[in-house]
Amino acid sequence: MSHKTAIKIYEIASYVLILGATAVYFMLKSSAPALNLSLTMLLVALAIAMRWMMERHRFKACEEELDLMKDDLRRLTQLYAEEKKKNQASKQSNS
Repeated sequence: MSHKTAIKIYEIASYVLILGATAVYFMLKSSAPALNLSLTMLLVALAIAMRWMMERHRFKACEEELDLMKDDLRRLTQLYAEEKKKNQASKQSNS
């Protein structure tokens, strides 16, 4: 699964859990207050965990992209240095 897909899944899951916690809090308000609060806090904790996983995947995706960009920059710098050497060698041979 790609990071982009995982980020979307965790984001949607966190929103669903927050909505579920809200629904549990208001629907079960009068029946069992202790169970209501426990279930609500459990759902909120799971929503926070989903958000944490989403941010973790975003960080990993950014790190991978940064590594790719560093590799590209190294390759381009190397190509530039080689081209510069070629140009200097051709200028010296023409002189």
